[in-house]
Amino acid sequence: MAFATNIMSMTLTNSNGTPTPVISGSTPMEMMHLAGTMQPINVLSIPQGTYTGTSITLSSTVVTFMDPTTHTIMQKTVAGPSTTNISFSSPMTVGSTPMVLSFDMDMANSVAIDSLGNVSITPTCHTVANTVGAGSGHDPENGVMEHMIGSVVGTSASNFGFSMMQSAQPLTLTTGTNTVFQNISGMGMMSSSGLVMVDAMLQSDGSIQADKVEWFMANGVMGEGMVSAVTGSPATQIGMVVQNGSGQGMMPSFLANNATVNLTGSTAYYIDPDGMDVSNLPFTPMFDANHMYPGERVRCISNSGMGTGGGGMGGMSGGGMMSNMKASECDLVQQGFTGTVSNYPSSGGQATFTLTLATDSYFAIMTGTTTITVHQQPGTQLLGLTSVANGQTVQVRGLMFDNSGVFNMVASRIMNP
Repeated sequence: MAFATNIMSMTLTNSNGTPTPVISGSTPMEMMHLAGTMQPINVLSIPQGTYTGTSITLSSTVVTFMDPTTHTIMQKTVAGPSTTNISFSSPMTVGSTPMVLSFDMDMANSVAIDSLGNVSITPTCHTVANTVGAGSGHDPENGVMEHMIGSVVGTSASNFGFSMMQSAQPLTLTTGTNTVFQNISGMGMMSSSGLVMVDAMLQSDGSIQADKVEWFMANGVMGEGMVSAVTGSPATQIGMVVQNGSGQGMMPSFLANNATVNLTGSTAYYIDPDGMDVSNLPFTPMFDANHMYPGERVRCISNSGMGTGGGGMGGMSGGGMMSNMKASECDLVQQGFTGTVSNYPSSGGQATFTLTLATDSYFAIMTGTTTITVHQQPGTQLLGLTSVANGQTVQVRGLMFDNSGVFNMVASRIMNP
């Protein structure tokens, strides 16, 4: 459900064996919320040349998982620091054109949990290097930055500073006539410390162009994570395993820990498609206090800051710092699953198929089902595969809906795991 650590250092090694720092200070990171996608951890200039590998040092790691026998949410800390050296399958040549170096952590081969609940970690990463804009599609692997949440750290006439909790340094984002602003008319209404969500694109000159800026509020806090428990019908309170966040009182120490979120009659509910194709579905997408269940991923926003203390929800054992918030808004956001394809139709395009999950996956344990109905839309991206076939193991990312007890995922991406 969560894998939270601090990247203490990251260096690239060139063909002469010379290290080049990429991250030199402790940077918090939660990996599970990125299942099926990428987000930037740093943007910087490095010397031109050929690079053959990288070295990454992690601090202690907190792993939050669902015990398949007791159905209890467990939390274990694996002591650090630990250093992993990764050799690139193909050397990366850096010239004058900006590049994107992606690290995809293979969780299935990185984390082992035995029958006694003991956790061991052997970090395994797959790396891909692309020039900006390479290939086709709206791909984070090619310089697209999606669903970045954080706070404003200053504005000027045509750019603003943007700080994320899980990033080595603030980014400078440029706006222009094509930038879409939501909930505000433009940069003139932005203020420092304001909470925003940004979609952006790394440009060929190395600048970062903001495509969309969604403004939430001038102050307050927002947290994203996995729903661990639901109280009431309609829901009046949820437990949430925190995977990301920003704002007043939100700290890296909350990552992988359980938060209590109070819902009221004035809480607003939204579905966040974030550019997804949700047209012509065979069911009506619903998300509100009557459609809240353990295992889905949400973003909660509060006008007040994050509090600490109080009782926990979800039966977490070995949990750390507790936190709580009162949600003025709750949004359904994307999550990722890996499973096996069946019932895939012969025709492509808009298709519906069954994704079967592992019996000991947290979602299967929480919901009592191992199957999800996946809706592949005309706008669904295929990454690392040209088609979907029965018997294939794939990773699917999208929005999950509970339609009268049947779980439907509208896919934004389908890719090789």
